[in-house]
Amino acid sequence: MSITLRSAELFDVPLVFRRPMQTALSTLTVRRTTILRLIDSEGRIGYGEGVAFDTPWYTSETQHSLKGIAPLLYRLLEQPLHHPADVTDRFRIVQGNPMAKAMFEGAIYELFAAASRQSLATYLGGDESSLVPCGKALGRASAAQTVEAVGQALTSGYGRIKLKLAPTDTGVLEQVRAAFPDAPLMFDANGSFTEADFPLLQQWDSFGLVMMEQPLAASDWSGHQRLASLLQTPICLDESIVTPADADLMQALHAGQILNIKPARVGGLTNALSLRTKAPYWLGGMFESGIGRRQTLAFATLPGLAYPIDMASTADYFEEDLLETPYHVEHGHIRYSAPAVSESQLNKLATSRISL
Repeated sequence: MSITLRSAELFDVPLVFRRPMQTALSTLTVRRTTILRLIDSEGRIGYGEGVAFDTPWYTSETQHSLKGIAPLLYRLLEQPLHHPADVTDRFRIVQGNPMAKAMFEGAIYELFAAASRQSLATYLGGDESSLVPCGKALGRASAAQTVEAVGQALTSGYGRIKLKLAPTDTGVLEQVRAAFPDAPLMFDANGSFTEADFPLLQQWDSFGLVMMEQPLAASDWSGHQRLASLLQTPICLDESIVTPADADLMQALHAGQILNIKPARVGGLTNALSLRTKAPYWLGGMFESGIGRRQTLAFATLPGLAYPIDMASTADYFEEDLLETPYHVEHGHIRYSAPAVSESQLNKLATSRISL
């Protein structure tokens, strides 16, 4: 089987949050994302999503940078493709830009699945009858607001609660743990802590957390190594893991024990699949649209998931989304499905479209 591409378009889509999402480094009220639509020579359509943020607070890529490199990446796919992994091979000549690369590879995977007349989950080797466990990510807020939000998430059955915390949030964590002594809590720092905060993190070690996610800067491997030796709580790495080799480095240095796999962050599904054997893992979210979420959900149907994925109901985040049927979490789980993209919604919400 081979795929030959006929056309490509980029759509600039702003998705409005129902309530601001605050991390340790940024506050989001609107999530601008880029949607790629590829059409092959048989008229099949595959979608990908460029999930870089507007500013380089998470990684060096931005919405502007991925649009800038997209024409070059598309030219590298002019010749027929025989497997989605061909995308990764052809893109090796281009340094960096994993989110732009993942945008194309996601669309190519959808085309190959469609050509095989399979769901993406089945094409990847997953079980499309899966009921996938979900965790809830909560933005930074006051202690009272966070306690209320955690209570609601637990009542809804979420199996892991992620708090976005900064070094000044000890009081928030204390009050949440006091209110919910047995809740499966973790926190995500987005690299906002430094070595000066090691004593604080040792204090937080007493809160019985499932994991501490990306406490230090992405490039601070020696810092993560030292911190891991001081803590009982496992360290999960997110931004530090850009390639499968980074997971090997994490293991060699004992700089972390758990992987947050985000296909977009590691250059696409091919690299993400290879990470599954490196360490216990779960799948994180990027506040992406339903297009990115349906690819993450397909990945989540594969065996080996160690923790619930970051995926909540569509309505928990955005006023409007891009799928015909929104995702809905029930009792902390979501059943695999791959709803069609709503062309009317895409055309309505897009502020611009570019043919490559």
